[in-house]
Amino acid sequence: MPLCPRALRLLLVESNPADSYLMVEGLRRAGLSETVTVLEDSGQAWIHLSKESRPDLIFLDLNLAPLSGLELLERIRSDPKLETVPVIIVSGSQNREDVHRAYRLGANCYLTKPGNLDDFLAFMKMSYEFWGGVATLPR
Repeated sequence: MPLCPRALRLLLVESNPADSYLMVEGLRRAGLSETVTVLEDSGQAWIHLSKESRPDLIFLDLNLAPLSGLELLERIRSDPKLETVPVIIVSGSQNREDVHRAYRLGANCYLTKPGNLDDFLAFMKMSYEFWGGVATLPR
């Protein structure tokens, strides 16, 4: 029985196309059947968030332009329509200041990208199962 019984509208904001591909593949292997919106820059993401329906969950990289991932997170948290959407930071950075600042700005989780393919796919599967099947999300 899959751990993720409900459909989720996911937004993935990731600057590296290879990482985006692996993240989506990991989500699919976890049973994701719905579409994931993938955007490569924070400007596109902010426009999307301003105009489209509210996602259920956002996976957000830190290394983005024109706004950094942390700047985009700050905008998301200041928007009443988006302030309760869970935002999962997925970054290659293990910098303690990045981690601290992300949580201070309202990130729900900070995950460091694994270094190998199998771990990366398993990492996304666990993330999807937790946020889609275990956690109670705001609607």
